[in-house]
Amino acid sequence: MNIEIAINKSILHVLDTNASIPILSDTLLNMTLTVKDYIERHVQRSIKDTDIKRTIFRAGSQFKERIRDYRKNSHELVRVSSEIAQLFFDYMIENIEIPSADLVFVDFEMNHENYLGIFKFNYKLGYIHYVNTDNGLTNDIIVQPCVLPTESQKLDEFALINLTTDEILLKEKKYLINNEKDFYISTQLLFCEPAISEKEAFEIVEKTVKEVIGKEYGGDYEKLNTVKTVIADDYEAESEIDIENIAKVVFDGDETIQEKFKESLEQKGLYEKKVQMTQNIEKKIFGKQKFVTDTGIEICIPTEQLKRNDIIEFKNNPDGTISVEIKNIGLLNHK
Repeated sequence: MNIEIAINKSILHVLDTNASIPILSDTLLNMTLTVKDYIERHVQRSIKDTDIKRTIFRAGSQFKERIRDYRKNSHELVRVSSEIAQLFFDYMIENIEIPSADLVFVDFEMNHENYLGIFKFNYKLGYIHYVNTDNGLTNDIIVQPCVLPTESQKLDEFALINLTTDEILLKEKKYLINNEKDFYISTQLLFCEPAISEKEAFEIVEKTVKEVIGKEYGGDYEKLNTVKTVIADDYEAESEIDIENIAKVVFDGDETIQEKFKESLEQKGLYEKKVQMTQNIEKKIFGKQKFVTDTGIEICIPTEQLKRNDIIEFKNNPDGTISVEIKNIGLLNHK
């Protein structure tokens, strides 16, 4: 999946908490071909990140006012980004576990809509060679403490703000704040509504339904396979996970267990009845399902094959064992 984006402009601010003040740029980033490619790759990678949370600003968010200010004065990226960078730096100074970083602001277009991306390029330790000529010539290896993520590495923290709708695509990380691990970008800087990522939502549904089937039906494999196919069918039809549909189809006829399932989801933080999914999560939805027997035999089955009894069939035997029959094999390769 390649999403078309067009970068309009960008700026970088240095937030090194080893210094007493941030280094705020008063000019836009020089977008050479190399730099442009580096920035574009990180924007593309971030958009596809399965840890993205989709949320909106809370009422009264001062950060939202800054975004509205930028929307009205998009030529003032230097000023607005400097104000936001100062907010980040002030909070980072007060909470030393939050890593130093370069804060990169990117004004870009995606699907004919304008976005302001705020990307936190947390510093990594790296190593470089150093030619020392103080006493003769010696080639050394030294530590470089402010190395930026490579173009192939995922960023830990970023916010992509739709300048038309104010929707926020957010990825954040918990750090020690007031002696407790907590998020800070959503709660202390952006002031946006709590949310979970589609990856978290998918994993909560998958884990909960397995727990319920294990407890109420002894881990019935037909029901476990039904879950996979129902999720795949709902995604193909509506690009969503339909909680009500899963409960109805998997626990058909047992309203008590259906309610237990939905209550358990809510206890884990999933309250929505329908959870929107994007192409970012397709690998999890349509990936191969791996089964391991108590004798060590491993079986990998594509999700779309689970509902085809002419290909694979699971049978619960009266003695409590399970039989798996693989049918109509045209060719068997040894790997």
